[in-house]
Amino acid sequence: MRAHPVLLCGGVFALPGIGALIIFILARPQEFLEALQRLPLLYIFCAAAVGGFVVDLRLRRLEPVPAPTFVWVCLFVGWSALSSAVRTPDYLITSLIELGILFILYATIAHGVQRLRTLEVIAGVVMLTCVFLAVVCLHQGMQPRSCVAVDAEHPGEGFPDGRPCELANTCYDSEAEPGAEYKCEKVGLFGTYSIEDRVRYRGELHDPNELAMTVCIGGLSFLIAFIRRKRTPTAMIVAGLASFTIAWCVVMTQSRGGLLVMMIVLGVFFVDRFRWPGLIIAGMAAAPLAAIGLSGRSGSAADASTQLRYEAWSSGLQMFKSNPVFGVGHRMFTEHHYMTAHNSYVLAMAELGFIGLVLFVAILALSVKMLWRGVVELDGVPGAESARTWGLALLASFAAMVFQISTLSFSYHSVLWVMLGIAGAWWSAVRVHKPDFQVRLTARDLVFIVLGCAVFVLVLLPIFLRLKGE
Repeated sequence: MRAHPVLLCGGVFALPGIGALIIFILARPQEFLEALQRLPLLYIFCAAAVGGFVVDLRLRRLEPVPAPTFVWVCLFVGWSALSSAVRTPDYLITSLIELGILFILYATIAHGVQRLRTLEVIAGVVMLTCVFLAVVCLHQGMQPRSCVAVDAEHPGEGFPDGRPCELANTCYDSEAEPGAEYKCEKVGLFGTYSIEDRVRYRGELHDPNELAMTVCIGGLSFLIAFIRRKRTPTAMIVAGLASFTIAWCVVMTQSRGGLLVMMIVLGVFFVDRFRWPGLIIAGMAAAPLAAIGLSGRSGSAADASTQLRYEAWSSGLQMFKSNPVFGVGHRMFTEHHYMTAHNSYVLAMAELGFIGLVLFVAILALSVKMLWRGVVELDGVPGAESARTWGLALLASFAAMVFQISTLSFSYHSVLWVMLGIAGAWWSAVRVHKPDFQVRLTARDLVFIVLGCAVFVLVLLPIFLRLKGE
């Protein structure tokens, strides 16, 4: 595999901005370091990523070739903006800012990283950030319970006051703030605290289920890739400890979906190594953790959570029926229902209509196709072991993510767009060494996507909800 002579040095000026943007969005340091709150860091890092990308292009360190998903991402972002303009024009500016940030996050990663070496740098940033999240949440889960005053203006947030407790009633003593609502939770580092004893982080990862999936697809999967690339004893020990930390963090989230994500990630690697018997090996390896995790959250609490999701899906279907073309508008689901959709496909369908759902599925389908084709075509190619290893890691992440977002509202989640960007970067890196590696959605693919979305909206979802009593 020979590199393009213009790109031997690769892009370097875009990397600091991209790395800082990833850390800023996932780890949220500005939320617990007050000095950072005085600066508009989100816009600074976006500008740094875009500016660095432009400089790399001018210096011919990068090639101006769009990733296969670029056009589809542009169509999805454009349709989301159009939906807002038609349905909720008062919120158009807010929607444009959010969509613009997601687009920058995807586009700079997908096109500012065009070598495997720089891909490993960005993957390392994501991996280390996920390990950091797992360590913080593991520490949180091992702490005693403390009183937390609920922030009425920001659901899911609160203020730990340091008073020990066993039950929430204990918090309403003489030291309680008048009129405040309290919870009794495990309080960890940086002001993080659990929800019903389920560990979680902050910001977009304040939901235990989203945290569990993120540390698996961005941490565990990438750790396995690094182990396969760096087979030294020290690297394997460190990666093994980090992987155990992530696995135990997932158990402490008590997320049933998170455990399935972990098993899917492991399953893809085991199938690649041992073929289909690898599924049995992966299941046996993950079974002990699954048994521990599932024993911590079951019964009426889990059943109630599932029923609430079905109720949200039913509301999403009704939103689609009332507005099948444009939907109810970008980020407007909770304006029509008291909770979010808890299903990315239902969310896209309800907020953006049928066209929005098709575009969303097309982006995911093309990303998976691109990774699958790459893993297959690079198998046994001399010098392609590194590219195939990272392709397999991303394929494992996407297989788990595409499955799990059927229970999470992830359509506009930063983690999804980071992963889409890294998948595009992987294609860019492979293409530099293998120019004939081209992947696109064929007319046949589009027919299957459109038919699949139609069957989901008109047949599968209504029948499923009817069987569940919704």
